[in-house]
Amino acid sequence: MLKKILLTLIIFTGLAAYAGENFLNTVVLENNDGAYSIVLRSDEVAKVKKDVEAPDKIVLTLKGISQSPDVNTLYKNTPEVSGLVIQNSGNNEVKIFINAPDISKANIIFETPNSAPILVGEAFEEEKIVWSVISIALLLLVMRSARSISAEPEQKDINKVIKEREIALYRNFQKEVASMPSMNYKLKSYKKHVLKGETIRNYESKLTRV
Repeated sequence: MLKKILLTLIIFTGLAAYAGENFLNTVVLENNDGAYSIVLRSDEVAKVKKDVEAPDKIVLTLKGISQSPDVNTLYKNTPEVSGLVIQNSGNNEVKIFINAPDISKANIIFETPNSAPILVGEAFEEEKIVWSVISIALLLLVMRSARSISAEPEQKDINKVIKEREIALYRNFQKEVASMPSMNYKLKSYKKHVLKGETIRNYESKLTRV
């Protein structure tokens, strides 16, 4: 059971390491009827933290992702954008600084080759569900393993108690047998009394004859 748990942890560790090879390829800033959308095109969905410094100034921190050497920035109907800077912070972390009117209300969308566009909020919910299922599965495996380990000593104790009881019963039986009077002794005593009685009767009959 412990081997299964270790194998599961190794698999998920390997998946996490593989997920570290995620690259941010393009950042698209578009304005649709006054509503901004920030589209992040990458290999896989990454964790995003949005810090609002002002209504027109935000900082996006992306974790589990690196900036591609030839990352592109595209602007669609956004003439009022005053700044967009992409900074590779290292350790699989990228920061994006954006200045634009009401940019704090912008939607953040991930586009990856293997999935349809995903809103950051939806991605977080899916991630929470997945990791909750994984955590529950690992917890059940650990509990099952702990029960198996704790059950073995208990079984040994039961067997020991049964064996001790059997030994005690056997010893009591030996004592009872030793304390019981011997049947042979009774028979021998009975024979002695009979022979003695016969001898006395024979002696008396002889005296009578004389």
